[in-house]
Amino acid sequence: MMLILLLQVQVLIPNSGAVTCGESDMLAAMDAAIEEGVDVLSISIGAQPTPFYDDLVAIGAFAAMQNGIFVSYSAGNSGPLNGTLENEEPWILTVGASTVDRKVTATVKLGNAALLDGESLFQPKDFPETLLPLVYPGMSGNQDAMFCDTPGSLNQTDVKGKVVI
Repeated sequence: MMLILLLQVQVLIPNSGAVTCGESDMLAAMDAAIEEGVDVLSISIGAQPTPFYDDLVAIGAFAAMQNGIFVSYSAGNSGPLNGTLENEEPWILTVGASTVDRKVTATVKLGNAALLDGESLFQPKDFPETLLPLVYPGMSGNQDAMFCDTPGSLNQTDVKGKVVI
């Protein structure tokens, strides 16, 4: 027998014609869901991207993940432009819609010969088969480089010919 628990929590509040939501309200709702023992949190609310350590909702999603709860968020409605993805924490599944009705598969071959399928519209015919090294600019401790969010933030990191994480 399967038990399905549907827990609906309203955290949006009408405010002068707009709908608002406090992070503390969302965090309280997530805590309640964790305490109720849900298996899945599906959240369709987003805001401007914030560093993980300053985002209470990201911290709440991390707590849910630590309790074995699958967390899914909406990708937002600001795209499709660079930097418009919302809810990009690596411990959640971010789900977004697409205006393209086709699957354009791109396969990545890792150094251990594992193949990972993804999607990309970038499909060069002359892409070399040589393996590229990975580089994480955040290792320098420079926050701008970590988030690649200002012009020139990668100038102090050797990224040429590498995959930037």
